[in-house]
Amino acid sequence: MPILAGPEPLTPEATIRPVRAGEEDVVLDLLAEAAAWLAARGIHQWPQRFPVDSVRHQIRAGEALLIAGASGPIATCAVAEADPGLWGETTEPAYYLGRLAVAREAAGLGIRIVDWVGEKAAAHHKTFVRVATTRDNPALRGYYERAGFEHVADPPKSKWPTSLYEKRVTESRQAQDLRP
Repeated sequence: MPILAGPEPLTPEATIRPVRAGEEDVVLDLLAEAAAWLAARGIHQWPQRFPVDSVRHQIRAGEALLIAGASGPIATCAVAEADPGLWGETTEPAYYLGRLAVAREAAGLGIRIVDWVGEKAAAHHKTFVRVATTRDNPALRGYYERAGFEHVADPPKSKWPTSLYEKRVTESRQAQDLRP
């Protein structure tokens, strides 16, 4: 079940919603901007441009999300309920956050997106939010650690040097109030 069915406020200035078919280039442009920004700092964790089919797959699955401000799209991410390629088969319910990219004009919004995914995880009775990041980016690893994620593993057989992180979520008071 997708994390989100329709648009909702993320901040007073930004809305988060599922990406629609036909918006692949919007997502790819945000990802490419982030990849170029990283590459300019000597960090090569993403391709210059992701394949359009991978975005289409995430859109069809309801995993691709777009964050828009007053001036248009400012961020994107994908949230899935499984990632067996990196995490294997797990029994704990979790949301897997990936491809988080924030336009430079909205720098700082990433932590709000991470927190929002945690809030949704709690409301949907998930135990964890999980992320996979490049093992070779200490700044990004530190970012997730400061956000409360714990390092779980560095899978030796992944396609690229990867570090896995997870954050246990707690059910919010609002989520408890909504339970049947």
